[in-house]
Amino acid sequence: MNATMSSKGAIQRGNSPPAFASPLLDHIVHVRPITTVVMYAPAIVAGVWFALGQAGGWALAGWASAGYVAWTLSEYWGHRIVLHYEPAQGFGARLHWLLHGMHHEYPQDVRCSILSPLLSIPMVAGAFYLSSGLGGLPPTVGAGYAFGYLTYDLFHLYLHQARPKNRLLRRLRELHMRHHFRDDTRGFGISAPYWDEVFGTSITRPHRTPASTVGA
Repeated sequence: MNATMSSKGAIQRGNSPPAFASPLLDHIVHVRPITTVVMYAPAIVAGVWFALGQAGGWALAGWASAGYVAWTLSEYWGHRIVLHYEPAQGFGARLHWLLHGMHHEYPQDVRCSILSPLLSIPMVAGAFYLSSGLGGLPPTVGAGYAFGYLTYDLFHLYLHQARPKNRLLRRLRELHMRHHFRDDTRGFGISAPYWDEVFGTSITRPHRTPASTVGA
């Protein structure tokens, strides 16, 4: 390992330094967007394919929707509890920096905007196993979960790299940038910000006093 942890809250321009001395290990921990698409798009297709015939079309769609909702909860609580758990020192501090701290320090680095496979693989594989294996449910549950993850990953990347003109997308980008640059203890739902409203961690616009009343 040849990268050192910066102080909390430091915002660096450009790309992050390598996380490991080994280029191979570094590219396993942090991947490019095309890599995550290649990894999970086939899993989504396979989940739908193997579910065909297990239930009616509407039922399969309903189970896929349930998988998607399960992902949005994973996104919120995983971001809030796992990614923002910040030990002061030792292995835990290093792990936090690798999985999320680096993203907050280098928010424009494309590779750091993609969830590390160290987390995404167990999460997606676990969703397929818990639903289709232990639960005996159609694999569309796992497909819906994987679809939610993949769309989240690409949407998160979009919010960091684009300047949306659409009003809704501008608002979602604003909320996420507030999480990064104003208060990282709030705003954990990126593709599903409604969970912040439900669980009391929403980022609201600051109250602005009209200029005409200042000094009155």
